[in-house]
Amino acid sequence: MATLDDVASLAGVSKSVASRALTGDARARMSDSTRARVLAAAAELDYVPNARARALRQSRSGAIGLIVPDVTNAVFSDMLAGVYSATAGRETDVLLGQVNAPPTGARQLSRLVREGRVDGFLIQRREDFDDETLARVLGSDIPAITVNSRLPNRTGSVLLDDERGASLATTHLLELGHRRIAFISGTPSHDTARRRERGYAAAMGTAGLAVDPSWVIRAGWEADAGARAAEELIRDHRLGAADGPTGVVVASVNAAVGAMSTALRLGRRVPQDLSIVAVNTTWVSNTLYPAISTVRMPLQRLGEVAAIMLLDHLNGAALENVVITNPVPELLIRDTTSPPAH
Repeated sequence: MATLDDVASLAGVSKSVASRALTGDARARMSDSTRARVLAAAAELDYVPNARARALRQSRSGAIGLIVPDVTNAVFSDMLAGVYSATAGRETDVLLGQVNAPPTGARQLSRLVREGRVDGFLIQRREDFDDETLARVLGSDIPAITVNSRLPNRTGSVLLDDERGASLATTHLLELGHRRIAFISGTPSHDTARRRERGYAAAMGTAGLAVDPSWVIRAGWEADAGARAAEELIRDHRLGAADGPTGVVVASVNAAVGAMSTALRLGRRVPQDLSIVAVNTTWVSNTLYPAISTVRMPLQRLGEVAAIMLLDHLNGAALENVVITNPVPELLIRDTTSPPAH
């Protein structure tokens, strides 16, 4: 079995240079040609690094944690794929998990780092975490990137262009001829929900339309929240009736599933009476009948950029606050949107 010495000898470099090239050390001063020569030598020799020895030398576990609100949620699958894509070339494992509310949640993360199981975290905010709660969970000594969430006075986040995504969804309904458009948002404490609500309001304003505050329901991300919001809009504001909103933008595709199910159950035809468009896309939204029109957000790129930032930070790079602007959100027109009948 080839050793690091063998790789260094074949590449014509020192053992320390070979090690840094193979671990992707961002602080290493070497030319691209030197790095490429080391990688080619490792591939030729079929070199497999000794992960345990490397961890002992670096006091590193060689793993990062991806913490999401619900590991069964299909929305996170693309983001996870992006994280895996970024870590595969950096010889880093990914631990997938959930976090509880403080104080248990803070102890969970701190323990995992202290015990050497992971070196840092990518964390997606739970919908019941306000800024103070999330800050308490993260603490001050945990290397962490907040994914599609940002805390005031804290650097280290990667966001989607949520305003653009919600604006695109709203503009789709406006271009179909809808003028009375409701909005089902996430919880008020969630910054992603606030950004998507701003995108909806901006598109309405561009069209010269005022937002009726009573048509904006701050419910949550999941199907049950969407169901409750749709029931309230139908009961109190005649959603889908001739004199009520004829379209609804839903900030979460999971909530849109609940909203559509409730609308159909209460006698609203989709899309004849009520058009529905959601932010984010999953296999569920594509396989339901009617399939839900959505805005696909670049979740894979989100996960990839967040993982690279964390790994670079663990090697000494400074943290940043980044917004994913490429690729841009993409409108996917399915079966739940059409021009208003009334």
